[in-house]
Amino acid sequence: MSGVTRPRVVYVSYDGAGEPLGRSQVVAYLVRLARSCDITLVSFEKDRAGRAETAALLREAGISWVPRSYHRRPPVLSTLWDVLVGARAVRRACRESGAEIVHVRSYVPALIALLAAWPGRPRWRLLFDIRGFWVDERVLAGVWKADSRLYRFTKRCERRFFAEADAVVTLTEVSVPRIREWLAPRQVPVRVIPTCAEVERFGDTAPGEGPRAVWCGSLGTVYRFDLAVRFAEALGLPFLVLTRQVEAARELLGGRDADVREVAHSEIAGELRPGDVGLCFYADGGELGNLGRAPTRVAEYLAAGMAVAITPRIGDMDALVAGNGLGVRIEDESEAGLATAAAAVLRLAADPEARARGQRLAAELFSVDDGAGSYLDLYRELQSGSTPKTGAVAERREPAGAATGAAK
Repeated sequence: MSGVTRPRVVYVSYDGAGEPLGRSQVVAYLVRLARSCDITLVSFEKDRAGRAETAALLREAGISWVPRSYHRRPPVLSTLWDVLVGARAVRRACRESGAEIVHVRSYVPALIALLAAWPGRPRWRLLFDIRGFWVDERVLAGVWKADSRLYRFTKRCERRFFAEADAVVTLTEVSVPRIREWLAPRQVPVRVIPTCAEVERFGDTAPGEGPRAVWCGSLGTVYRFDLAVRFAEALGLPFLVLTRQVEAARELLGGRDADVREVAHSEIAGELRPGDVGLCFYADGGELGNLGRAPTRVAEYLAAGMAVAITPRIGDMDALVAGNGLGVRIEDESEAGLATAAAAVLRLAADPEARARGQRLAAELFSVDDGAGSYLDLYRELQSGSTPKTGAVAERREPAGAATGAAK
C-alpha cells in the first residue's frame, strides 16, 4: 500500500509462544501480521522445551521475541513479579522499537502495559484484547471467590483497563453492550474478532468406520466433562478424548471405555473426521463468566465437517450453532432430554448438507487469515488516529478475504 508506513506494535501475551494455545492464538496471527507490521512479542514461557524451535519460527517471520519466564509460585506474588518483569521488558521494547501500539492479550498483559507507561501518559496507543471477562472466569474456575479482596481489586483494575484503552477487541457480539457500558461516555472502537483457526487444515480427513463423540481440549472446573461422558453414552458412539490431561480424563471416566490421548496441536486436524460429533460443554458462568467466550474447538469441529453439541449461553455459540442448524444445545440433562438431543445431533452428523454448511461458516467466520486482516485494519486506524470517537463503533470483522490483501 503506497505511502502507508508499517505499524510498529509491541504485543504482550501471558501465554507462552511455545504452548499450544500460544501457537494457535498468538503466533498464528503474528506471523501473518508481520508481513505488514513491525512486531515485537513479549511472552511468558512456562518451560524451555521447544524454545529454540519457537525462536526460529518467529525469527523467520521477522518477529522480534522477548521471552520471559512464567512463575507459578507463590500464588499472586509470582504473578506480581511477572508483572514487574514484564513492565520493564515492555518499556524497553517500546523504546527500542518506537512502538505506536501496545497490543495486550487479556488482563495481566494490560496491567503490565499500564505499569510500563507509569508515571506519565504513554506515547503509544493501547489495544485491549480482552479474550473474555477474565476476572469472572477465575471465579467460575473456582480459583477466586467473588467476595474476596483479590476479586474486588482486579475488578477495579478491569475498569481502569477499559478507561485507558484506545480500542477494545472482544470475542463475542453478546459482550459488546456490557463493554460499551464500561467504556461510557468514551466512544472508542470496539471490534468483534472471534478466536480463529487455520480452517484450511481441517476437513480433508476421510470419514472412518463410523462416527465418534469427540472431546478436544482441557478439563477442569469450568468445563462439564461429566456431561460429556453422559452424552457420549446417550449417543451410543465410541468416545475420543484429545487432551493434555490424560490421567485426569481417565479418572473422570470412571472405567468407561474411551480412547484418551494427547496429541500435538499440529496433529488435531488429522484426528477430527466429518460425521463425528464434537462436544463443548461449560459450567454455568453466571452473568459474565461465559459471556466473552468463543471456544476454538467449536471452530475446529465445524471446519472438520462435524456436528456439535454445546451447553447454553457460551458467548455467541447459541446463535451460531442452533441458529444455523449445526448442532444442539443441551438444556435438559435428564436421561430423556439427553436421548432427544442425541437423536437430533446424530441426524445432523449424517447430513452432508449440514456438514458442508458448517464448513462454509467456519471459513467465513473463523479463518485466521481474516482475523489477522481485521487486526491489521485496527492497527492502521490506531496508527493514523482515524479511529472514531463518537457514535456506534462496535463492528464485527469483515467477511472472509475482505481485509487480508495488504497482509499477504
